[in-house]
Amino acid sequence: MAISTSSPSSPHHLRLSPPPPSLLSSFPPPPPSPPPTQHGLPLRAVAAAADPRAAHAVAVKSGALGPSAASADARAANAVMCAYLRAGRLPDAREVFDRMPARDAASYSALISGHARLGSPASAAAALLARMRLDGGGGGPLDPTEYTFVGLLTACARRGNPRFGAQVHALAAKSGHCSGSGSESGSLLVDNALLGMYVKCGRLGDALRAFDGMERRDVSSWNAVLAGLVELGRHEEAFELFGKMRTSGVRADSFSLSALLAAAGEGFGLPEGEAVHGLSLKSGLETDLSVGNALIGFYAEHGVSVEDVVSVFQGMPVKDVISWTGLLNGYMEFGLVDMALDVFDRMPQRNFVTYNAVLTGFCQNKEGVRVTFAKKAGLRGLGLFRQMVEDGLEISDVTVTGALNACAIAADRKVSEQVHAFVIKCGCGSTPWIDAALIDMCIKCGRSGDAHLLFEQWRHQESFHIAWNSLLLASVRDGEYEKALSTFLQMYRSSGVGFIDEFMLTAALGVCGALGFAELGKQMHSFATKSGLLNACGVGNAIISMYGKCGELDDAVSFFERMTYRDLVSWNAMITAHLLHRQGEEILDIWGQMERLGIRPDSITFLLVISACSHTSSDSADQCRELFLSMSSNYGIEPAMEHYAAFVHVLGCWGHFDEAEQLIGDMPFKPGALVWRSLLDSCSKHSNVTVRRRAMKHLLALEPHDPSTYVLASNLFSESARWHSSETTRLEMREKGMRKIPARSWTFHDNAVHSFFARDRSHPQSRDIYAGLDVLILECIKAGYEPDTTFVLHDVEEYQKRHFLMYHSAKLAAMYGLLMAAPGQTVRVVKNIRMCGDCHSFLEHASAATGKVISVRDSSGFHVFRGGKCSCRE
Repeated sequence: MAISTSSPSSPHHLRLSPPPPSLLSSFPPPPPSPPPTQHGLPLRAVAAAADPRAAHAVAVKSGALGPSAASADARAANAVMCAYLRAGRLPDAREVFDRMPARDAASYSALISGHARLGSPASAAAALLARMRLDGGGGGPLDPTEYTFVGLLTACARRGNPRFGAQVHALAAKSGHCSGSGSESGSLLVDNALLGMYVKCGRLGDALRAFDGMERRDVSSWNAVLAGLVELGRHEEAFELFGKMRTSGVRADSFSLSALLAAAGEGFGLPEGEAVHGLSLKSGLETDLSVGNALIGFYAEHGVSVEDVVSVFQGMPVKDVISWTGLLNGYMEFGLVDMALDVFDRMPQRNFVTYNAVLTGFCQNKEGVRVTFAKKAGLRGLGLFRQMVEDGLEISDVTVTGALNACAIAADRKVSEQVHAFVIKCGCGSTPWIDAALIDMCIKCGRSGDAHLLFEQWRHQESFHIAWNSLLLASVRDGEYEKALSTFLQMYRSSGVGFIDEFMLTAALGVCGALGFAELGKQMHSFATKSGLLNACGVGNAIISMYGKCGELDDAVSFFERMTYRDLVSWNAMITAHLLHRQGEEILDIWGQMERLGIRPDSITFLLVISACSHTSSDSADQCRELFLSMSSNYGIEPAMEHYAAFVHVLGCWGHFDEAEQLIGDMPFKPGALVWRSLLDSCSKHSNVTVRRRAMKHLLALEPHDPSTYVLASNLFSESARWHSSETTRLEMREKGMRKIPARSWTFHDNAVHSFFARDRSHPQSRDIYAGLDVLILECIKAGYEPDTTFVLHDVEEYQKRHFLMYHSAKLAAMYGLLMAAPGQTVRVVKNIRMCGDCHSFLEHASAATGKVISVRDSSGFHVFRGGKCSCRE
């Protein structure tokens, strides 16, 4: 709902900015001290004393606090009592009160207000009210004043006691101190306190009824209800109420605008927030500290750029720690970590919220695909947490959660155990979000056993789905896709669809994509449509990714085109889907479309588009070079190790090995194993043995403890018929306790995953599978298929090599799929590593012999075999 006012021409989520004005803002201060009478001198002396004990001494010495009612002055005693209350010394104030020979209504009102302000239970205020009504000092019972009622209602609001609050309301109405009592002398202070009490206690309906019955309203009355609507998420009603407020002639104040900015940020977006900003300029409130802080928070969440945040900050005449923290968080929200740290260093004052903002910012800005930089960000966050502990700053649940998230990013097992021990030792307690962060940290730091132990003791319903989600993602991360699917189905059976929210559905779609389980993925898509979760951008992006990984590229493209809102992740998911199908030209077309639409890419986008240049129909090295150079020159994104590795692979794929090696030599940092592995992989396409050996030498030096490196070295020796060297390498690998990842392939039938290893006979239908495969191999040989025993990297007899070759996991999975597939149905196989050349050749012939389409997704992407040809063109 728009506000009819001009908005600034150019004035995004500051979680740490101040919330809407306190619901207690309508409560007035304690009753003012009465003017001095015959004891004017002692009262002035008491008021001037900075130390309440000194004020007490002055009053006693002057005789104003005498032992008898005759010599005592209730006003002086009240002043001393109020001095103790202002200092937070409730027991001393109570002692003064108890020793007073005579008390008046102001005595009781002051002590009730003190109890409320200092957090005493509402029962303490109730007991004082009962005592007050019996204590008349010989002149009859004392009647509560408007300040008494305000104090009582404040106590109810602070302690969340609406039942007692309703009783106070009834008493106030009976005594004529509030609207609706039939008396024209109702107090606006009491009415506003009633509004604040009902709103704070979650009784907005009662607050609205009380508001409608008020004869008079001031800005505090409107603010109390406005803030209540915002707090309950009724943002449109909040704007409507504000419109009525302006129509009634009540001028908005800083609290009104702060509440509206919160409503705009949570329920609307940039246009509404800019309208509120325009109203603040028009009313002259833009210089108010609370409004400025709220504007900083709004633009940090919804601003077009960080300049929106900076502009507000620079225009504030007075800034406090919240303003500086908001600016810092704005830079963090826009990914400008270094500038945020510069603000942190320049801040004249910091508090624990400031440190939390930096800690959270480190966790949010993990530098995309750069794993090493993500780990560095996590360690920086942990260093900040350590500094907070050493400086004695307040450690809140937000701080602990941020530290656990930072530890999860750093993925250091030993550090995670130390942080875990600190959390237990410091008594942070078992809260829903800390326990959820603990499980996530344990999983990401390789402590899955500890994570499952924590989950077995789970007792937080509100974060139950987050813990389940962490366990689900852990299985996916470890490559245990069937376990992940089993975890999800177990959750479904135990909790029904009620537990499936946006994040859980996104995780489930991710499992379907990782497995290539298209049927289950389509069911999840249907559930998203029926449940209304399809509108969530994260779910939509997960659906694109799922269809892409399941080989349903047309469905992915169709869904992408129908999306009402796309973010950068949507475009990256679409590019990834095409990349899996090796459609380089289509990806370059998408890149051109992004440029025309002005969509700013990130480091992941560049990594994907550069990689696509390996899969074009003609040499695209020149275009790839332009892309690579434009990263820093046009977009300010410095290439990381992954980008250099992708560019090297493109150059190698198109035979530019001299340029590839020169690029490696000119890198601004030491080439990592990923770069040499990319060069090694591209060599296989051109059989460049010389470059391959050089790359292998560097790779062995960089990753001497990686089992995949040993396998590559052994394979290289085997291809050169250096059998002794190959066997020595494998023996060394076994002696060091390293094992290669076993090749595994799986297919789907009857809503179940059927998995196979090489020469696997564990499947219930293995006899039929092997019999069918033997027949199909003979048919393929007749059609020209020749088993290529060079892919058997063992020094054995030729007939043994053929036996090893015939029963690779991909052949077994494809055979089972062919046996079970209905007419016209595509056989879908997923392999965890790259498919060997012999399996590729066999499946080409098998597709022609059977007339079936066979789709295989391996670690390099999709191979769709149709009529004796493969889509990969390799």
